[in-house]
Amino acid sequence: MLKTAAFVVASLAMLGSAAADRLSYHGTVSADAAVTDNVLSVPLGSDNREGDILLTIRPGMLFTYGIPRFINEFNAELEMTRYGAQTDQPTIATRAGWKAIILTGPLSEVILQADVSRSVVSAIGAAAIPTETMVTLLPINQVTAMSGGANEYASKVLTRELRLFQTAFARASKSDDEGTPPTRIDAGEVGASLGLDRSFIKNAVSLEVGVSVLNLHRNPEAPMGGRDDEQVNLRGRIQWRRDFTRKLSGSADAGAVLVMPYGTDMYHPFVEKNNRVFPLLGVSGHYTDVWGIATAFIRRDVTPNLFVGANTVNDTAAVVAAMPLYLKAVDNNRRAQPKLAGVGSFGLQRTQLIEESTSDLQSSFWIARIDAGIQYAPRPGFTYQLRYEMMYQTADRGQGVVDPLPGFLRNTIYVSASARFPADVAVRVPKRRTNAVRADRKDLAPIGVEPVIPDLTEGAGDGE
Repeated sequence: MLKTAAFVVASLAMLGSAAADRLSYHGTVSADAAVTDNVLSVPLGSDNREGDILLTIRPGMLFTYGIPRFINEFNAELEMTRYGAQTDQPTIATRAGWKAIILTGPLSEVILQADVSRSVVSAIGAAAIPTETMVTLLPINQVTAMSGGANEYASKVLTRELRLFQTAFARASKSDDEGTPPTRIDAGEVGASLGLDRSFIKNAVSLEVGVSVLNLHRNPEAPMGGRDDEQVNLRGRIQWRRDFTRKLSGSADAGAVLVMPYGTDMYHPFVEKNNRVFPLLGVSGHYTDVWGIATAFIRRDVTPNLFVGANTVNDTAAVVAAMPLYLKAVDNNRRAQPKLAGVGSFGLQRTQLIEESTSDLQSSFWIARIDAGIQYAPRPGFTYQLRYEMMYQTADRGQGVVDPLPGFLRNTIYVSASARFPADVAVRVPKRRTNAVRADRKDLAPIGVEPVIPDLTEGAGDGE
C-alpha cells in the first residue's frame, strides 16, 4: 500500500512538472506618458483644436501552453487613459487575443488567430509598436469602436520546389462617434484565398486567388450620408521574389480585383449596379540581417476600411525598420541581442472610396504618418521607449459626396515603459511564419529554435 501510494505521488509530481514545463503564465504592464497638440483629432482650421497631456496604464496577462506540434498563446489587457484637461473620467479600453500554431505533419502547418477589442480609434496606434502601425484613413474625434476577427493560414510543402498555401478570415467592427448628428458604422468582411509558390535557387514565383464578401453600413443621419454596401471582391495576384545577397532581397507583384456590388441598396434602390476591375501593383525591397530588418514598398491595393465603412483603393508608399543602435556604453557584446534599437515606420497614402452601387471612385484623401522611436531593453521582459508620432489627413469633397470626412493634423510624443513577470516565456508562437520576403524563406522564424532574425521589439535576449 505504501509503495503504491508513493508511486502515485511520484507520478503526480512528474505530471505536474511536465505540465509546468509546457505552461507559462505572466503578468504584463505598460505605461505611457504622452503630450499631444490635437487630442480630439479635430478638423484642420477648426478653432476647437486643443492639446493635452495623457497618462495610460495597461495591466494585462499572458498565457502560453505548448505540447509537441501544438503551441497556444493567449493575451488580454485593460487600458486606462487619463486626460489632463479634457475630462475628469478616464477612458477604458479592453483587448484580448489568441493565436496558435499546429504542425499537422512534417511538411505542413496551420496558424490560427483571433482577437477582440473595444477602444477609441485614435488611441489604437498608441498600443502598437512603431513597426506595426500603418498609414490608413481614420475617422475624427473620439470614435469608440468594438471590433473582432479571426484568421487561419495553412501551408503544405508538396515537393522541394512547390508549396501550397491557403488563408481564411472573418472580421467585423461597430463604431459610434457620438456626434451631432452621430455617425454609426457597422462593417464586416469574410474571405478566403488559395495560392501556389514555386522556388528556384535565387528566385521564387507565387500565384494567389481569393474572394471576400463585404457588408458596410452607415446610418443616413451621418454627415457623410447613408451607405449600404454589399460587395464581392474577386482577387488574383502573381508575385516574383529575388534574393540579391544574403541580406538584400526584392519583390514585384501584379494582379487585379473585380468589385461586384449585389443586393438592394436601401438608400439608393434604383441606382444601377456596375462591376469594375481595379489593377493591383507592388514593388518592394528588403534588408534582413541577424539583428535587424527593414522594408520599403510602393503598392496599389483594394481593401475595405471598416472604420469609415467603405471599400477603398489605396496607393501606398512606406518604409518600416527595426535596426540596432550600437553604443559602447550600452552594448559591449555584438554577439548578444542589442539592447538599444531604432524602430519606426513612415507612410504616405492616397485613399479613394469606391461608390457602393456604381463602383466609381467617389472621393480622394491623402494620409501621412510618421511613427519613430528609440527602444532600450536592458534585459528580457523590460523595455523603455521614447517615441514620436505624426498623423496628417487631408479632406477632399469629391464628386457625389454629401460632406467630406474632415482632415486633421496631430503630433504626439510618448515616453513608455513595459514589463513582464516572470520575464522568460516557455514557448511562443512565431510572429513571422506566413509572408516570406526572401525567395529562400530564411527570414521566417523557425519553430523550436532561436530565430534567424530575432525580433528586436521583443526585448533583449540572454547571452552577455
